[in-house]
Amino acid sequence: MSKFEEIRKEIEKSGKTPEALGQIFSKFGLTPDNPEFAKELMREAGINVDLTPEKAAETVKKMTENIPPELKKQMAELMLEVSKYIPAGPMPEDVKNFLESWKKAPEGK
Repeated sequence: MSKFEEIRKEIEKSGKTPEALGQIFSKFGLTPDNPEFAKELMREAGINVDLTPEKAAETVKKMTENIPPELKKQMAELMLEVSKYIPAGPMPEDVKNFLESWKKAPEGK
């Protein structure tokens, strides 16, 4: 089983609170100070990790443009809350700003 699948199953099993999710991510090494592990997970999920920051931002935008605004808001709130429980440090400002924009997404966009 891939690490991506292990994490997904662990979240399904015990990720009931943001703190629990943060502990799961930390347990598997998915922290801001371990970008290689994040790249490995992305490869396993079929996402091209050999992107420039600009192309990565464009890819994320394309992947998420059809997500309903309310779901984006819920996902952003969850990710921002979970990030508080990952011990590697604060979330990068550009990522935080991106998620904050999701929380403010107007209806229908």
